[in-house]
Amino acid sequence: MTSAQDWDAWAATWTVLGRLFAASPDQDSLDRMRSAELLADWPLPDGERTTEGLALLGRSAARGETAAAVHDDHFRLVRGPGKVKAVPWESVYLSREGLVFEAQTLQVRDFYRRFGLQAPKLNREPDDHISLELEFCGTLLTRALDAVEAEDTDWAESYAQAHAEFCREHLLKWAPEFFKRVELGADTDFYRGIGILGQDACAQVASALAGTTAE
Repeated sequence: MTSAQDWDAWAATWTVLGRLFAASPDQDSLDRMRSAELLADWPLPDGERTTEGLALLGRSAARGETAAAVHDDHFRLVRGPGKVKAVPWESVYLSREGLVFEAQTLQVRDFYRRFGLQAPKLNREPDDHISLELEFCGTLLTRALDAVEAEDTDWAESYAQAHAEFCREHLLKWAPEFFKRVELGADTDFYRGIGILGQDACAQVASALAGTTAE
């Protein structure tokens, strides 16, 4: 069984990772994230590669990697020019044709709609971008935590089950490979570390959800 403590840690982790692939951090955000205090407060417990990923973020700071260098790395990894190193859309990994706006994109869109949400650039950019899927997972768990605070256990469990369903049907089917490509393709220690932390987060959540009943 998962708990509110798990949901809190996962929500924080998904939110941080999602923001880092929606856009690269500015210098102040980068410095804060690489500070010893925040590295010590990484939301998830030590997993198989947590220490390795956090150490790379610390080394990024020690080596003086700038926000400009991190921005350039982010651009090469998920935007281009040319063939990107870590394609950020689910359908490219899971569809038969390996293209965007495939069946997986529409399935994700329908999942968002179940909870009154939609992608900000509907019909202009695919709904199954890694940043949007991570943000959605964080939103579901935040709603679960709000329900816990309101002592509404039925709604809390409903949101937690939706998170588990989305992870099983979508996120965990492709995000581990995405984060692996980030690790292997990154030119900065910062995004190399984020790639490792993303893989570790997926592994920890997958392991926890394996002990729950699939809907």
